[in-house]
Amino acid sequence: MILSAVVEKEFRMFFRYPLRVISSILVGIVFLLQFVFFGQAVLGGRYSALLEVSTGMGDYPTYALIGYVLWWVSVSPMEAYVWGVRRELQRGTFEMNILSPAKIVELLSGLAISWLLMDSVLMMIVFAIGAVIFAIPLTLLIILKSLPIVVASLIAFLGFGFVFAGLVMMLKNIGPFAQIFEFAMLFFSGVFFPLNVMPKAMIAFSKLFPLTHAAAVVRGLFVGKGYLEVWGEVAWLLVLIPVYWGIGYLIFKWAERITRVIGYGGY
Repeated sequence: MILSAVVEKEFRMFFRYPLRVISSILVGIVFLLQFVFFGQAVLGGRYSALLEVSTGMGDYPTYALIGYVLWWVSVSPMEAYVWGVRRELQRGTFEMNILSPAKIVELLSGLAISWLLMDSVLMMIVFAIGAVIFAIPLTLLIILKSLPIVVASLIAFLGFGFVFAGLVMMLKNIGPFAQIFEFAMLFFSGVFFPLNVMPKAMIAFSKLFPLTHAAAVVRGLFVGKGYLEVWGEVAWLLVLIPVYWGIGYLIFKWAERITRVIGYGGY
């Protein structure tokens, strides 16, 4: 199968260089630590009564770690579409793949799934190290209860990532634009700070991001809430999945039509 072949190729390329894997983990840990220590400095310590009133979770390292892990894994499909397609364009192999009997959606899905699996492995390591460093209590039940929400968020971004796949085919290099979107999502989804400190218009805008609702649900589960208590956020997440897939598909097909005219090569 084309899908499994693409996944195998990406895994071989990534894990072929151990230093790349180690550096990715170290970057993830450093990025997390700086935000957690900065947040604790602003809040005056690890625990914040104000944060608990705002979000239901007063332990800042737990709050930040959940948001950070969800953010990193959520942007993984978009990173795959942007940098994976760009790499194939640079090598001159993308057009040959397009001309092969393989379907382009299957090729792109293989890229996204492989990057998602690789990032999931890295983030599990970072999450475990973060949990040890900050002595965050974890139970298997909480992790299992959180998995459906994590998967739902990933499904949404798998679909929306086709926007970037189409644009990178057409424009060749959209890395800076993709990073703007990724870090905007980091800001608007309340990864490192509660959303209620923002203006009402920005809070309303933040509800358009699946990550906002996924983080709220998982944090609720970590403090002992059940799905019925966070059903509003779950409903938002379920509604956004087909919306994101619809937008991603339409923009991708539009970009594909234009690219077939101007050509896939010439990076």
